[in-house]
Amino acid sequence: MILLPLLAAAAFDLAPVRVTGDQVRRCIVDETLPLGRGTVEKRSCGPSLDAETARKRCKEGVRHNTLPPGIWEENCLDEYTRGHFLFRGEIKELIIARRKDGSAVLVFKVPEGDHLTTFQHFADAVLIGIGGGKSFHYAVATTRGVLKAPYLGDPEEIRDVSVIGGRIRVTGRARAMYIDLVPGTYQLLIRK
Repeated sequence: MILLPLLAAAAFDLAPVRVTGDQVRRCIVDETLPLGRGTVEKRSCGPSLDAETARKRCKEGVRHNTLPPGIWEENCLDEYTRGHFLFRGEIKELIIARRKDGSAVLVFKVPEGDHLTTFQHFADAVLIGIGGGKSFHYAVATTRGVLKAPYLGDPEEIRDVSVIGGRIRVTGRARAMYIDLVPGTYQLLIRK
């Protein structure tokens, strides 16, 4: 199953972030996947700005012509508070990996403007891909943390990242060139 045909650079360098409890509570669980002896949650988040800050961002959006289609200065604040759109850079989704006892191991943010391109369970791990435009960043999460990826060459050469039979297949620009990765204890291992 091909998850994402890439026309841009891809790298296994997605780093986990810290979030507050308030940010997590504002988001609702959309999807849950098994993760070894734990779970990983995909959460969707709504508007997070107070009214005054949102008003300023609306005026700024009108001035720079960056508001979504159908949104103008008069209805901007109302549409924002209803959750019909988010401003660029706000948290759109959270990916939270948890142990069996419920404690969070890893958190990844998907800001408005980027997309969650890959959220795929395999073996005792989950492949997570976030990106947009010309770059995509991947991580493999387990209940031990993020697995370190070996050097895969120039990110511009990677064209496809997919999960096939419990392995991650990274395909290069020349379709005959591919590398299979499997989860190890603390890093991804290359299998030929």
